[in-house]
Amino acid sequence: MSIRRLLSRMGLAAERRARGARTPIFVGARLELDVVEVSGTARDIADGGVFFATSAPIACGTRGRLRRDGSAERIPVRVTWQRPATHGQAPGLGLAFE
Repeated sequence: MSIRRLLSRMGLAAERRARGARTPIFVGARLELDVVEVSGTARDIADGGVFFATSAPIACGTRGRLRRDGSAERIPVRVTWQRPATHGQAPGLGLAFE
C-alpha cells in the first residue's frame, strides 16, 4: 500500500494528486519516539513526507512513528530538517516517510 493511500485512509491526505505536489492540511498528530511522544500538527504533506509543526527540538536523523490523534495506525518517519520559530512561520520538523 502506498504512503499516500495509507495517509488517505487515516484522514491525513486527500486522494491522489500530481506527483510531488504538496497538500496543505491541519491535523493533530503525535510523533512517537523511543522514550517520548511529541504532540504537534501535520501541516503540509507530499508523497515523500510531511511538515510536523511542533516546538520540540528533535535531532535530524531521529526515527519514529507518526500517528493521527485518535488513530492506532502508525507511519514510520525520519526527521530530515528542523525549522525554528520565525515571524509568520510555525516551528517544526520535516519528516520523511520510510
